[in-house]
Amino acid sequence: MQGGFIFLRDYKRAALALMGLSVIALYGAAIAYPVDRPERADRDWTALPQVAPEADLVRAEKLDDSMVAVSSVAELRQTLAAIAFELKPVRWGNARVPRLFVKSLPDDFDSRMVVEQRKKAFIRTMLPLILKANEEVRDERRRLIALEEQISSGREISETSQAWLEDLADKYRTAPNDFSSLLRRVDTVSPTLALAQAIEESGWGRSRFARHGNALYGQRAWSKGAGFVPDARAEGEKFEVRAFDTLLDSVRSYVVNLNRHHAYDDYRAARATMRAEETELDGEALAATLINYSERREAYVETLTGLIRSNRLDQFETVQLSSEPVAVEDIQVASR
Repeated sequence: MQGGFIFLRDYKRAALALMGLSVIALYGAAIAYPVDRPERADRDWTALPQVAPEADLVRAEKLDDSMVAVSSVAELRQTLAAIAFELKPVRWGNARVPRLFVKSLPDDFDSRMVVEQRKKAFIRTMLPLILKANEEVRDERRRLIALEEQISSGREISETSQAWLEDLADKYRTAPNDFSSLLRRVDTVSPTLALAQAIEESGWGRSRFARHGNALYGQRAWSKGAGFVPDARAEGEKFEVRAFDTLLDSVRSYVVNLNRHHAYDDYRAARATMRAEETELDGEALAATLINYSERREAYVETLTGLIRSNRLDQFETVQLSSEPVAVEDIQVASR
């Protein structure tokens, strides 16, 4: 790999947390299928061909977003400073997140840094990527809803739309005509939870998998050469930690995994309940449903909860990306 570039009331929170505990009790003795175990690198969904939307479909405007490459922590800081990206106004809801998408973490991200500086740099790097991946899923969901309405009204859809629908169903592992299952799966993830898991899985971006393979969520692959062999891999194991071309590809893959793998049915059920109640996603409550994500199970959930609370990650749940693209060329010149 190259080394360079959205509040629950208290009683609702308690109910959802109890749901998570029920999941733990029900599956505690079951064999875990963590997201990074069954996932295979046999098809790159991040490279799924884009299908032009029909004129009558509601679809978000696709902005011309560019990746920014940084070669060092110093350059990353200069780049963030060049667009005046600070977390405090974003946390308070006074500013949107700039469309700055860093291609890869700099190789020296594991170097000695003041703890708070590392945290701010990592969150400012990750947050735009998570919101961008959510933006893409929201776009898919809008088109899916439009197609469902078109079909339910008795109108035929074009061959292009049918092909898109079949590809989408294949991507999310369900039937093209099963709109109920598709709508439960084609949905955004909690930025709070996505941040917490990226922090835990990558050690705040310090792991060699994150720095050298853009691997933020510890996903595994069984194809030889698809990633990195962990130093602590048990004898007889053949998995590798899957590598990605960019950090965004890693986030996209993580989103697809949570949205389609059977191990996360309870996660999707909890999210659907929140949607039905028209409440914001609760990252902490959703974390309680992810005991199958790690072999550490309950301990893993406790770690995520601790990260969310200690770093006030819930303050990023409803933040939004800026509607204006970043002038990459200007940033790179200013950061020199």
